[in-house]
Amino acid sequence: MHQRQRGISFIGFIVVLAVVGFFLFLGMKIGPTYIEYYSIRNAVNKVAAEATSADPGAIRQAMDRQMKVDYAYSYKPEFVRVIREGNELNLVLNYEIRKPLIYNLDFVAKFQHSAPINQP
Repeated sequence: MHQRQRGISFIGFIVVLAVVGFFLFLGMKIGPTYIEYYSIRNAVNKVAAEATSADPGAIRQAMDRQMKVDYAYSYKPEFVRVIREGNELNLVLNYEIRKPLIYNLDFVAKFQHSAPINQP
């Protein structure tokens, strides 16, 4: 009686390993960008909630201090603006990151977030 083999062949295993490795590589390259975005986003929410004045300079200084605490290396002051929409002030985060992926291929990530500023 002939028995059939079951399971994955060595070549099939190598193909699956290559696909999984490729996606792990993408995660290691792209993941830190998103982690840093969420750090900056949390800082925007915190600064907007704790703002004591509507002065854009004071808000920018508070944002700079928060970024030093959070170690967000790609943060630049021009990423954040104070925008008045009607009677409401918003702290708006808007930026684009371009990082190398493989050789001459880059990935681009655009991030945008807005948080209302508590006015005294």
